[in-house]
Amino acid sequence: MDIRQLECFIAVAEEGNLGRAAARLHMTQPPLTRRIKRLETDVGAKLFIRTPRGVEITAPGQALLEQARRIVALSDLALEITSAAHAGEVGQLVAGYFGSPIFGDVPRLLSEFSQENPGIEIRLERVPKTEQPDALRDGRIHIGFSRVYSPADDLVILDIAQEALFAAASISHRLAAKASLELADLANEPLVLFPRARPSFADEVMQMCAAAGFKPQVHSEVEDAVTGLANVAVGSIVAIVPASATNIALPGLAFIPIADAPRQALSCIYRADDPSPVLAKLLEYISAWPPPSDRETA
Repeated sequence: MDIRQLECFIAVAEEGNLGRAAARLHMTQPPLTRRIKRLETDVGAKLFIRTPRGVEITAPGQALLEQARRIVALSDLALEITSAAHAGEVGQLVAGYFGSPIFGDVPRLLSEFSQENPGIEIRLERVPKTEQPDALRDGRIHIGFSRVYSPADDLVILDIAQEALFAAASISHRLAAKASLELADLANEPLVLFPRARPSFADEVMQMCAAAGFKPQVHSEVEDAVTGLANVAVGSIVAIVPASATNIALPGLAFIPIADAPRQALSCIYRADDPSPVLAKLLEYISAWPPPSDRETA
């Protein structure tokens, strides 16, 4: 028994006539008759009896008809789902993230993508940036989000957005009252850097301070933005943070725009040879995101 046999059986049952059923199936009557006879042999029962006007379904045939319709419908659904999966319209995508991007553009991007692709389930996992390359190679994640990745031949790094930078300080700090400042205003301030792993955003901070003509006074280095900002909120130290970090709602913090600081890239990383249609669908979406008027995050 196969799907085509069941389709032929359903057509004959619904038309009540072999000739009309053959026309509906775009085939001639002899091969249709052979398929019905083969199906009757498979099930071990007579499915139709001939009448002067065509054929009449038997009791065993009536019992089979309901199940045959279900089987054919499920077969059609399976083909539709498989085709949609091949096109990247359904499936699951696991995204790894690290650092402050999870407080900014990453959830916004994935939320907008999900709204346009409701058949795709996205799961977010916190994966340290240094572990993301191996997680990609092992297939534990499809894509990673962070900033300042180390290049690798088998991985692709793609910039998604450019973020403005801010100085983070306690609300009681003298800088907190400023509407904006320049990098040089931080020359004598103790800085907390993050993340600790290299290369990282901390390296970018060191380089931009050097370009502004001073060597920063590094107070400490911590693992991530949340820890860094917690230390800022309770002390007299400051931090340089990307715009996404300003969404971290810790009490006692002030964020002051740094007018002359270069914008910092938010990036994604993925395996160059990943065959996932769902990943391909997301990358296509990323290539056009955000809209041109919104490419820089203030």
